[in-house]
Amino acid sequence: MIVQESNAISWEADYRDRINPKLVTRLLRKSVPALEASDWHLSQVDYGFVESVLPLNQATTNQHGTHQAALISLSADYTGGTALASLLSGVPMAGVHQCKPADSASLWLAAMDVKYLRPSTGHLTGRCRIDEKTADNIVYRYSRGRRILASLTVTFESNGELVAEGVLKYFAQPTSQLLDSTSNRSLLFRQKIKASARMIAGVRAGQDLNWNQNSEPGQRLRIDCPHAVIAAGPHGQLLAARLRKALPQLTDMVIARTQHIDHTIRSTPGMRQLVLIGAGLDMRAFRHAIRRPDLMCFEMDLPEMLEERDRVIQEIDPHESLKRCCLTVDFLKDDLAEVLKNCPEFDPTLPTVFVYEGCSMYFEESVNRRVVQSLMKMMRNPDSRLWIDFVTQQSVEGRTKVPEITDFLIRMDDLGESFIFGCDQPSQFLESCGVPACEVVGSGDFLSAKANGGKTDPVYQVYNFTVSRGSDCSHRSDCDSRTNKPR
Repeated sequence: MIVQESNAISWEADYRDRINPKLVTRLLRKSVPALEASDWHLSQVDYGFVESVLPLNQATTNQHGTHQAALISLSADYTGGTALASLLSGVPMAGVHQCKPADSASLWLAAMDVKYLRPSTGHLTGRCRIDEKTADNIVYRYSRGRRILASLTVTFESNGELVAEGVLKYFAQPTSQLLDSTSNRSLLFRQKIKASARMIAGVRAGQDLNWNQNSEPGQRLRIDCPHAVIAAGPHGQLLAARLRKALPQLTDMVIARTQHIDHTIRSTPGMRQLVLIGAGLDMRAFRHAIRRPDLMCFEMDLPEMLEERDRVIQEIDPHESLKRCCLTVDFLKDDLAEVLKNCPEFDPTLPTVFVYEGCSMYFEESVNRRVVQSLMKMMRNPDSRLWIDFVTQQSVEGRTKVPEITDFLIRMDDLGESFIFGCDQPSQFLESCGVPACEVVGSGDFLSAKANGGKTDPVYQVYNFTVSRGSDCSHRSDCDSRTNKPR
């Protein structure tokens, strides 16, 4: 008999709330549309044991009227994965259950070897039973925060005959460890940050799909972002489509912030430098460089993201006509001011626009405070600007009572993009960081999005843009000696 690791959750409660066949089938079908199309479902779940059914129907058969081999492998993947998940008592699975990275597990298929023994001519029953020794090792390692690499066997029967047998190797670990940027970054972490950047590029790329119904007849919200489709790729456009489905206003909100940043850049007198903090796949510098040939762009991000950025830019501009400087940073441990100070190309006395876009909501307050305070040291020209966007604390805590926002945040949790910081009074927060003054505008006010008898759409009210000005360093003793150097 397999013995569960002692915890506060009984098998009965775990079965009812997390792992019963009806619930897991519904959640997996939602996450994996191919399972829905094939009518695949779980018929039995026990601790360390799962039984599934892949019906023989039009969606699952090949030209011979027997099961498609690839769908048998798909069934094997989720049959074995669910069996492993059944051992992690009380632990929601990232991408399946509604959960936060801090309390979830991430499970990936690492390898698969399936032998197809005979054609499948009836409904196919898959079974995975984890032996006691393997189960105990999985529970032991996970409970101590250690990585799991387990090989499980899944068998398939049809009409009383063995049809296929597979050995599947699964990788599992607490999601919080996989997303920890302070240690050796995992493949999942690298995938996550790239997916996030592609997703936002996908929203920009899909701007023409979303008309602003509240604008004047014949007008539409749009931005000039010709590189967004290439930057997003099919992956980014797919993720963006999922988010737009949960929050139709998302496109307008992203367009609004893009327009507001562009306006800030255009209205900054004599701007010579653009600093993208968390550059991702933001290609706006290429657009602005057309009108500002002397513009120098500083791109700050993790090395994995900068590598992806370089790959995309080679598709957009193989000759890299834009003057760029890539700076590797980790917001959780690096001092951005020191990174810029050590960059010979950067001059803090020149008019500079710093763009901290789409980042504040993903970091703790202490991290955001340190970032702002650090950047203020580099804003030594009174014409320099710091642009930051904030979501409200109510939205982060799910207290808005707006169903669309709730659905959107659930979807973001599913993607591992949970919001963790919100600010209801951005000007007060920035003032506490030493910012002398800032301008705050709501995304709804910027869009002038009026609806429902003149009321502003409440979704837009949870998202604000801020612009802070630099300070004159002529009377400051800590000013760098690097002034008026030729550009």
